Amino acid sequence: MMTRQPKPDNIDRMLLQVLEETFTAEPWRRAEPVVVINDATGALGAWALERDLPVRFVQDSARLAAAHAPVTGPVAAVPTPEVLAGAATVVTRLARPLEALEELSWQVARWAAPEVMLLAGQLQRHLSFSFNAVLERVFDEVSASRGYFKARALRARRPKPLTGLTPPRIPRKNTVTVAGHQLHLRAHGLTFGAARLDPGTQLLLATLQTHPPEQLTPEATVVDLGSGNGTIAAGLAHSVSVSKLIATDDSASAVLSTTATLAANGIDGVEVLHQSGLVELADASVDVVVLNPPFHAGTQLTSDIAFFLFDEAARTLKPGGVLLTVFNASRHYRPQLQHRVGPTWQLARDKRFIVTQSQKVHENV
Repeated sequence: MMTRQPKPDNIDRMLLQVLEETFTAEPWRRAEPVVVINDATGALGAWALERDLPVRFVQDSARLAAAHAPVTGPVAAVPTPEVLAGAATVVTRLARPLEALEELSWQVARWAAPEVMLLAGQLQRHLSFSFNAVLERVFDEVSASRGYFKARALRARRPKPLTGLTPPRIPRKNTVTVAGHQLHLRAHGLTFGAARLDPGTQLLLATLQTHPPEQLTPEATVVDLGSGNGTIAAGLAHSVSVSKLIATDDSASAVLSTTATLAANGIDGVEVLHQSGLVELADASVDVVVLNPPFHAGTQLTSDIAFFLFDEAARTLKPGGVLLTVFNASRHYRPQLQHRVGPTWQLARDKRFIVTQSQKVHENV
């Protein structure tokens, strides 16, 4: 078991209060399946297990799934008909992209029990009526809970009749031109940036075409770290010939998106992994890592994820291997790259983004 109790944040506290009120008003729900989706702190799962509820878990993040595993055991990476079958209560926190709620609400309405209640919580300052409109497409009854701890839950009931295996507009589709190649992009709901071409990624791929590192040889193992919608993996597959190309992401949604983008472009032979950082890759096993690090965790700005990924790149790079990174100029990552990976120099820059190359020189970097 975990050595310490999960510490709920304000969204958790609000959802726990609303859940207690809901189960008091409708006690029959205690005997019916509950699905907890993307529990950020572990507090929701611990609450459900302490009350001996028939609970199932879905966790998009490989890192959080591993962190919560001592309490939850193995969890599903994405909602499926099997996980949602018969569910009477589904609880989650609202993610930033409307596409995420569009996908999840359809899945709940399509596969859960007819009496299902979907509770989706967020801080009040991040709520908008756009979320209500998304829910109203697939549920006949949408309302808001009382506010607690500066947070509130949207409640959706009475699912509309739906057919099909996937939401009509998921994955999102887009066609772009990058470094002279036309790419068909695909994105599931929780994938950061959806199916859009990230301008930093565009600069990175253009730079790789004009300034390829000498380590990018036909014998190289290359990793797209944080593959998102698959733009980098697909761009690399089109422009370079390497022994092994790996695309990996902490998000199960991103892994689905990368896989769909590769398929849409007729690209075979790329290994796509769902993992936290590069946990499944051995030390000193990679020649080139390509990275466009996120600087958001939910609604919060953070550098912690980027620093963790820099460390993972340093661990898995062979001596002499390189990390190619693009980042917003305001993030000032170069000193950290220098410290965590090795000698770092700038390859390209535009008004917003910087592309750098960092080389691992010693085994102990």
